[in-house]
Amino acid sequence: MRKIMILAALFGASLIAPVYADQAVPGEAMSHTHPDPVVTVNKRLARFKEELKITSDQESAWNAYAEKTRNNVKDIRDQMQAAMRDTAETAPERFDRHIELMKKRLASFENMDDALKGLYAALTPEQKTIADRHFSRMHH
Repeated sequence: MRKIMILAALFGASLIAPVYADQAVPGEAMSHTHPDPVVTVNKRLARFKEELKITSDQESAWNAYAEKTRNNVKDIRDQMQAAMRDTAETAPERFDRHIELMKKRLASFENMDDALKGLYAALTPEQKTIADRHFSRMHH
């Protein structure tokens, strides 16, 4: 079960990695405990928004993207917490549950796609360069 949770955590992190890959959050100590991913994504979104220098005209597109990102991270966290509370399963049951979680995460990723495209369309060429650099570090 521990291996599944570690793999699920790594995959969950990949959903927020498009914007935040390889970026340490200043002040966060490295430890074996995991901070709440919702808190972490909020910090990272704030940093990314600042880096992009989102204007008031872009605020609506930014808010749609940020909200979808927050909701997706919250859903992943909640699914992982529920999985940790699950009772023992057979190997096929565990595998089936993992497939279902992956399908939900794919749907979640697809749901974010429209918000990301809306934000990207609202960005200036300079901002798009910044966004492209962030999204080039996606990890799957």
